Amino acid sequence: MRHLITLVLLTLSSLAFANASNLQEGQVWAYKTRPGESESTVTVLKIEQYKDLGQVIHVRIDGIRMRNPIKGNIVTDIPHLPFRSAAVQRSVTKLIRKSSTVPDFKEGYDTWRQAYDVGKAGAFETDVAATLNSLLGASWELKK
Repeated sequence: MRHLITLVLLTLSSLAFANASNLQEGQVWAYKTRPGESESTVTVLKIEQYKDLGQVIHVRIDGIRMRNPIKGNIVTDIPHLPFRSAAVQRSVTKLIRKSSTVPDFKEGYDTWRQAYDVGKAGAFETDVAATLNSLLGASWELKK
């Protein structure tokens, strides 16, 4: 009986990993959220391959609650964040749905890409929740 339970648990965990390792554009995932944000989701916007970063997963985060340190307003979504693939795979827990379209993220992506092209941007290696926490303590500045 113990061997059967172990086999079932291993099968279930490998299925969860297989789903996370097969990230696709348009997927909306539940993830290991910060406290109080259990309904928050990650949407896969774009997947790209870079020589120096490996696979980069561009995502949108919805259902968060962060205070903007410049304007003081509450931020409930982040339209674009670039992550290394492993960081997203470690974060996601359950595929919620798949959409044939993704929300517009052109402005955030273009800003990131311009910075990346001149060596001033990369992709987050920490999981989604840790990245959100680090953004709270970051130095923010107004976009000109």
